[in-house]
Amino acid sequence: MDPVAALLMLLAGLLHASWHAIVKNGSSLAILAGMGLVSSIVTLPFLFFVAVPSASTWPLILASLALHAAYKVSLTVTYGSAEFGRSYPIARGSVPLFAAIFAYVVLHQRPDFGQLVGIAIICLGIFGLARDRIHGRIDRRALGAAIVAAAMVAGYSVVDAAGTRQAEGWASFTAWIVVLDSLVFFLVATAQKGAAILSDIRAGFIPVLIAGVLGLTSFAVFLWALSRNPIANVVAFRECSVLFASLIGVLFLGERATIRRLCNAALVAVGLVWIAAVKAS
Repeated sequence: MDPVAALLMLLAGLLHASWHAIVKNGSSLAILAGMGLVSSIVTLPFLFFVAVPSASTWPLILASLALHAAYKVSLTVTYGSAEFGRSYPIARGSVPLFAAIFAYVVLHQRPDFGQLVGIAIICLGIFGLARDRIHGRIDRRALGAAIVAAAMVAGYSVVDAAGTRQAEGWASFTAWIVVLDSLVFFLVATAQKGAAILSDIRAGFIPVLIAGVLGLTSFAVFLWALSRNPIANVVAFRECSVLFASLIGVLFLGERATIRRLCNAALVAVGLVWIAAVKAS
């Protein structure tokens, strides 16, 4: 990965962890739905300046929309019953594990020894976070939802990478996916909460607005990096946000800091950097 992309992805990781903390600290479903509306309002004018997706791109867009929606629903479940400093590293740190599985099953790409070492380090960190006894072990439902979220992220990363490399370019794919994803998830949220979702969004307008801007910026940088760098490198750099999440949980959400928890989060980050370094070499 080129240095500019690497630095931007680290910034995107910080923004990503920040908007997730806002979602965790508020009404998760309403904030996710509301921030999508903010993103779509900002992005909508750009649809008039980018190419319309071709017939070959629409299947990728539809697949991405389904994966993004499932990811967000999973987030609302795990954030509803688990601390941010535990749930976020599990959900994000598990992404390379699923990426390796998908690459093997779909593309028949066997992970090399270096990747397996990185995956093993990540597993140790995730196992430690799941067994953290500060407030008891993580709820099974929250743990399952975090793992499902990770699988969805791995899936949409592959799909979105293909979409950004279509003839229309990354800007077209980004604009269309942001607007359509926002509308799809708003319908999903409305189906779950009915008309009350609008009042919930209005009640948390400031957090919704901030999360929307942070999320849009982070996602745009992510898709830009995917369009010009190896997928595994981009995903690994982005998921280094687990360290930012651990710090945010302690500094801003009042979660208890322990050496064990910080070490487990650090293990996840080390494994992610290891995978990125192996892929880059």
